[in-house]
Amino acid sequence: MLFARRTRSLTIPDELRDSIAANIAANHPHEAGGYLACVRRDDRLYATEHVPLENVATEPRRRFVATATDRVPPEPRVFYHSHTSASTPSGLTGVDRRNIHDPLAMVVFAPHGEPYSYRLFRLGLLGWREMPVTTADGDPAEPARLPRLV
Repeated sequence: MLFARRTRSLTIPDELRDSIAANIAANHPHEAGGYLACVRRDDRLYATEHVPLENVATEPRRRFVATATDRVPPEPRVFYHSHTSASTPSGLTGVDRRNIHDPLAMVVFAPHGEPYSYRLFRLGLLGWREMPVTTADGDPAEPARLPRLV
């Protein structure tokens, strides 16, 4: 978990954002999720692979639950899941805070099956803190931040 404290942002290339969006659309109105395998460059993570997981929750429209498999990438990685209801927008819910065991978690708000907001959270000594999610397009020195709702 030491790597999570040093992480300042996550960059996701277009093809992986498209893969996440396809996973969310295919599962909508149920929540979808999985992992992003990452590499570290200084204090930033760069997503290199998308690993979708099956939602085995008893209430898949309200919650994402996955069974750990050998497909879970090694650290550094980011766990992500979608929120598909307007009543659980873009942040971590109380259930998320209690049940996410990875130090980095991204919530993708997709109320209509299409990603609308990306928010990344890091678990630290004082709880969950938000960090930027950026795109790999454009100027590498000044990456553009992906849309986010408060």
